[in-house]
Amino acid sequence: VAERVEKGRANHDHVADRLNACAHLAVPMPLAPEERAPDSIQFNLAGDWSDAEATGFQNAAKARGVHVQIFGLSEGNARAFWNWQFLGEAPDLPQTRAMLMRACDVRLPTRLTKAELDFIADAIVDAAKDVRG
Repeated sequence: VAERVEKGRANHDHVADRLNACAHLAVPMPLAPEERAPDSIQFNLAGDWSDAEATGFQNAAKARGVHVQIFGLSEGNARAFWNWQFLGEAPDLPQTRAMLMRACDVRLPTRLTKAELDFIADAIVDAAKDVRG
């Protein structure tokens, strides 16, 4: 387990460095008490993206072979509070909704090689540049 955790962190951090080098993307810093064991990477579309641009980014990444899930734009996503059925009527929460509409997730299995991680990072960055220039 420890080896998988270490590999997951290394994979995450490698891709995070690549994404953070793009002005259109932002990977949140880990919280101080957090002990990460990632098998995916979460990042935000930085700046003022429209829904059409966010969907265009998602499609451009997919065309390059990388599936990007945008929490608020993916039907039925459990991270989107408006999909929760167990709380009754969901409150408005406009800031949370706005964040979820631009928060993204990409799987990073620990078995990936550095070349595969670079392929994923390049596809994400290039997709963002396709949409935002």
